[in-house]
Amino acid sequence: MIIVYDSKTGLGKKFAEKLSCPTQSVTESVNSPCLLVTRNVGLGKIPKTTDKFLRQYHSFVKGVVVNGNRRYGRFFCAAGPKITEKYQIPVALNIEGEGSEGDVQKALEFLSDL
Repeated sequence: MIIVYDSKTGLGKKFAEKLSCPTQSVTESVNSPCLLVTRNVGLGKIPKTTDKFLRQYHSFVKGVVVNGNRRYGRFFCAAGPKITEKYQIPVALNIEGEGSEGDVQKALEFLSDL
């Protein structure tokens, strides 16, 4: 499984790399199943780069990990439900920062259930 990331600060990329699978940016194409690690922009909007990737490759994306900051309250990882509604892709996990070891374990469990 490929882990595709959309990371502005590098935290999403760090989380993706912790999953011990091949990783790549949303700027690259995919032709096999993948897990997407993305982020919010503004107050819970889908990043344009993520949306562009999903418009073309949503059929390959089996789940989404959304990276957010809890200080934004109700907008924490709010891009996730929007992605689910727009592309019918489940949110596997919401994380903060580069994610904890527990987050890594939850993501690995999600991947093993696919």
